[in-house]
Amino acid sequence: MVYINNSPDYFCFFQIIKDIFVTPNVFIGNGCYKIIQGRKAMNRTHIISKYVAIGIVVLFIGTCIIPLTATPLTNTENDVPHPGSYFGLNSNIEISWAANQTEEPVIPRGPLRSVILDVSFWVTWGIFGRAINYIYRGVPIQLEVSVIDRPEWCVATLSQGTLLCIIPPLKENSHEIVHTWLSVSVADDAPAFALCPITIQTTVKPLRGPFGFITVMHGITKVVNVTFSVAYKPLIQPFFPQTNLIETPPLVQVELPIGIKNLGNGRTIVANEVVDYPEGWIVSLPTQLILEVDEYKEMNLTIIAPSNFSDEETITVSFTPHSFDNYSLVGTITYASFLVYYRPL
Repeated sequence: MVYINNSPDYFCFFQIIKDIFVTPNVFIGNGCYKIIQGRKAMNRTHIISKYVAIGIVVLFIGTCIIPLTATPLTNTENDVPHPGSYFGLNSNIEISWAANQTEEPVIPRGPLRSVILDVSFWVTWGIFGRAINYIYRGVPIQLEVSVIDRPEWCVATLSQGTLLCIIPPLKENSHEIVHTWLSVSVADDAPAFALCPITIQTTVKPLRGPFGFITVMHGITKVVNVTFSVAYKPLIQPFFPQTNLIETPPLVQVELPIGIKNLGNGRTIVANEVVDYPEGWIVSLPTQLILEVDEYKEMNLTIIAPSNFSDEETITVSFTPHSFDNYSLVGTITYASFLVYYRPL
């Protein structure tokens, strides 16, 4: 047991600490007793307040540091959010375009096909998300848009690869919408009726707080396919292995070879027709040829002149390419003229 005089001049700090925390029974003079009791109450209150404050700070930093170690989330309908996404703000992206802009097939080596991509950005929130949004709403955000995949026979470009918007407030239907143009062309060797998917990736990087230690908004990567189709391009070229000039004695059957090559991008039916020849002549040509892409075939133009023929005449034939898969898709008609003659001595 310790006895202490009422005067504070005899106050012994270390002995009091021992008596408070170690000695079970302490007798203290009235004046000093009140001082000690007051100091104990203040110390306990201060210690409790300090630990509560430290606990709140640790909880806040802990919930923010956890998302710092997470990679940006890819947002798909079936994704389960990473645990870190329940804290702070979460980025959301939606990419859309008018369906009628991709319905019409793209013509090989034709004009560029352009589509407006609407990129919508908004935020949702987890723990502390509302407070963070109150501080960071209106802060500029960059959306990085790029073409990450396409067929080898296709060229696809974006008018802008970096789009700027701001963090919108946490309100219903509060979206930021920005735009970029996707332009597409396909080469001659693009196969007819093939699908042409253009893979577009849009990324928002995480937003860090002060000193870069705290993730206040999680990043996201969104990938979509903008799919076109390739048009059938009917294109043929006639060849004349023995020129387009032939001697035709009366009543003698002669044949003149004609070659056709398919320069289009799909299987083609070439419809052949003799469109003009002199009266009394017999002129024939196979009604059609079927050609694969880049295939070359020959056929014969058969001619029989009448018995009284002498001098020269002209015969005209035509070649019309049709799609083998859809006969109603037809190309430009190609005409060829042949000069036939007979000059007896």
